[in-house]
Amino acid sequence: MSASTSTGLRQPEYAMFPTEEYLERVRKARLLMEERGVDALLLTAKENVVYFSGIRTIGWTSKHRPVGVIVPRESDKPVISVIPETLYDVSFHSSWVDEIRPWGGWRRSDAVPDPIIGIENAIKELGLESGTIGLELGYGQRIAMSQEDFADLQSRLKGTTIVDASGIIWDLRMIKSDREVEALRKACDATNKAFERGFSSIYPGMLERELAANIMSELALETQEIPGFLMIRSGPMKYGMVNVLPFEKPMQPGDIVVVDVGANYNYYWSDFMRMACIGEPSAEQRRFFEAESKSQQAGVDVIRPGIKLHEIFDACYDSLMDSHMKEHVPGLERVGHGVGLDPHEPPSISKTSQVIAQPNMILTVEPIFWDKPDHVIGNFALEDQVVVTETGHEILSTFSKELYIVD
Repeated sequence: MSASTSTGLRQPEYAMFPTEEYLERVRKARLLMEERGVDALLLTAKENVVYFSGIRTIGWTSKHRPVGVIVPRESDKPVISVIPETLYDVSFHSSWVDEIRPWGGWRRSDAVPDPIIGIENAIKELGLESGTIGLELGYGQRIAMSQEDFADLQSRLKGTTIVDASGIIWDLRMIKSDREVEALRKACDATNKAFERGFSSIYPGMLERELAANIMSELALETQEIPGFLMIRSGPMKYGMVNVLPFEKPMQPGDIVVVDVGANYNYYWSDFMRMACIGEPSAEQRRFFEAESKSQQAGVDVIRPGIKLHEIFDACYDSLMDSHMKEHVPGLERVGHGVGLDPHEPPSISKTSQVIAQPNMILTVEPIFWDKPDHVIGNFALEDQVVVTETGHEILSTFSKELYIVD
């Protein structure tokens, strides 16, 4: 069942946000399109389709069934979803977009044979056969269709001018609405509880995968969603590894353990790291951990509206220099990133970033290093997820950052 909103548009019963939230996103997108000479956005990546339509589906796992949304610049033209016929009812009950153009299948007589024809027809319906169409061509973006389909699309839209829309997309998505911040807060709350359960369950000799199961099951219970991602680095073999899955590997006495967890709530992510040690840490492990802890906190402490993001990098780096870690961070270029519908998204907190922090930006701070060149003392990585507020910042990742010592 759907209800009507104050705008007269439909409010789907199972929408993640009120229809007004999506209308505001469309309004802001249209202002940016007007400013940059773009007549419509044609979006197919999961995160961007969700951002504008709110559709709730696992259909993204089928790479041969593209889903798209078209956002025209002119306010008298409707937003159109081009979706597999099998998702028609899903869209109706979870997405505010009423103009649905199905493709494929056999249940609907209005479905066209394939998605590219569906997109072509929608572009013509909007009168944009000669327009400038923005696609996901640039930094941090992907077009969610095969190269063959994209070539077909280009041939069918040969009267249009295709341009990169990544700048528009990121300018919209970097600054969260209050409702988005609350979704991110819920993802972080679940992750805080998952860390508590997971770390309290660790024992010497425990397999990384067993720890992962404890954490992920708690995430599922707390979010009532399919769990997100989890990375575990334990022991010298894994200290130098990046973005590595949990192995069938026991965590042994003397191992430093770094756990990076991301929960997903209504498509919005958490992303933060905490550390443990199996048994009492050595003096060197203590020294390195203290350097990491001070550096990470120094970066968090400077976050407030109006700073340039390189100032966060500078605070982290200067602290590491004060802790005499120069030889261990020779290539440090960045210490964090944005989080939203992607667990890693702009802005990047790099040593050269001129991006200015604004309220409702969601940032992580994560200076990461390990002893070089041997990788035998440990990998040292703490990460917080932080929302920029009107007067400073709020830390959403509240689970203790102390080194958790497993007896």
